[in-house]
Amino acid sequence: MIFSSRQFVVDAGAGHVAGAVFSSGPAGKLVLEEFALETRSSDPSLEPGWMESTARALAAVAGRRKWRGPAALAVPGHLTLTKFVKTPAVPPAKRRQVIQFEAAQAIPYPLEAVAWDHLIVPGDDRELELMFTAVKRDVMENLCATAATVGFPVKRAAASCLALYRAFGCNYPDVTGPVLVVDIGARSTNLVLAGPGGRFFARTFSLAGNALTAAVAEELKLDFARAEELKLHVLSEPPDLAENTAERSAVQRAMGDFIGRLQLEIMRTVGNFSLRTGAEKPVVMYLTGGGALIPGLGAALAKKFTVPVERYDPFRNVELSSSARAAGAASAAHVLANLVGLAVSTEMQTGTEDGLLPPVVRAARAFRRRQPWLLGAATLLALALLPPLGHFHRLAMAEEGRARELRAQLEPMRATADRNAANLRRIDALRKEASALRAVLDARTNWIRFLADLQDRLGKIEDVWLDQLSVVPPAPTARPGGAPDPAEATGVWRLRLSGRLLAVGNPAVKVSADSYARVKPLLAGFAGSPFIAAVEHERFDHAQPGLLRFDVTLAVNPQHPL
Repeated sequence: MIFSSRQFVVDAGAGHVAGAVFSSGPAGKLVLEEFALETRSSDPSLEPGWMESTARALAAVAGRRKWRGPAALAVPGHLTLTKFVKTPAVPPAKRRQVIQFEAAQAIPYPLEAVAWDHLIVPGDDRELELMFTAVKRDVMENLCATAATVGFPVKRAAASCLALYRAFGCNYPDVTGPVLVVDIGARSTNLVLAGPGGRFFARTFSLAGNALTAAVAEELKLDFARAEELKLHVLSEPPDLAENTAERSAVQRAMGDFIGRLQLEIMRTVGNFSLRTGAEKPVVMYLTGGGALIPGLGAALAKKFTVPVERYDPFRNVELSSSARAAGAASAAHVLANLVGLAVSTEMQTGTEDGLLPPVVRAARAFRRRQPWLLGAATLLALALLPPLGHFHRLAMAEEGRARELRAQLEPMRATADRNAANLRRIDALRKEASALRAVLDARTNWIRFLADLQDRLGKIEDVWLDQLSVVPPAPTARPGGAPDPAEATGVWRLRLSGRLLAVGNPAVKVSADSYARVKPLLAGFAGSPFIAAVEHERFDHAQPGLLRFDVTLAVNPQHPL
């Protein structure tokens, strides 16, 4: 056996929570340094609150001893599924695939829904015997989270039957013949058959202390708590109940029925083991657990199976410290088997180091184990980057110095460029101002020139004059609200002319075609003026004898504005 230097272990049973600290003593012997036990009700009706009850019991154990730190955890039998499977031997390279396949066949749940582990049972070279243990994943995650909240992050989890087998190997290394270890708990019983050559078989069933209590409660029409109290009175040494009472008789009958049913389960287990291994029946039987205190149990089993029946001694190869002895470890021997088994590390081939831990907890533990390496790698990386960082820092400082020099040299040039830009802006403003003044000046002279041109054209026609000359501005742009905005007017300015032509040759009658022939060239000639872009909307009125009235609109040329 190989023991770690110091281990903290927890057994979360149905009716108790026990914690212990083990260390390696002289010559590698296991030493129980500290011990704490917290009992609780195993009433099946309280099952919905079992996880909360476990949390309270763990907190009480931790508070009593001020314990904190990673712990190994024994999972109670009533939460654990155990299966043994045989398969033809395969090379180690293919073993992992075979184990995965056999687990999927043996465990009656999807593997994604359970936390499971395996153990390779020693045997011959022709067959590979596997022990599978499984717990529902949500239950295991809740159990690990509960332990972590009180300061016990679970580093490894194992089925209680496997812990019992390892504890037996630790305390009875000299016993080689087929033996049977019976651990009777509150809600489940573990049977472990250990044969020669390291071969073993384990089985867990629900016939346990609660079955005896339920029988008493049913016969006496009591609730579970009162029936449990009566059972404990009878199991105490000496019994607290007087003889020939109905209560004591009911408990004794229940114990007799329980012993008979337990014998049948043991016979089934021994027969199964003999068929699997060809081993002979056990040569000795060991009892442990709270149910092992039932009066007459050992004698009845010895008589039935004709083998010696002994009380399992968890301290046969384990030393007790004074602190653990003062904490009552000697009187709590019936709950110590699993704790010893958790503290033992064997050379048997296991599936994983973490046992029944669910994937989320395994991932968190793997990350925590890698943290020192990651921190070391980060430190080395940082140290490796220091020389190039220093080099580049020096280069950056040199470049910064050169940049400052260039900025100092550029400062006068930048001031000159700013002055030039300001001068260019002033020149541009003056140019725009001169252009505006030029436009005003041109507009003033353009009117004179236009009117002179107009007078010249009218003089060439003769007998024609203007009655009206008006300026028509462009239409204003509409605002977003719909009203026109005069300031935003764009487009072409127009002149509206109204005038008359006198028919000198025949002033008493209506104008003739000759009058039209004189006016048409006049109006057409306006289009040839440099100040006019187009002639629009010509209209004539000959209603008055001897006079031809005309109206016309002239579009002003934008190149020669008026």
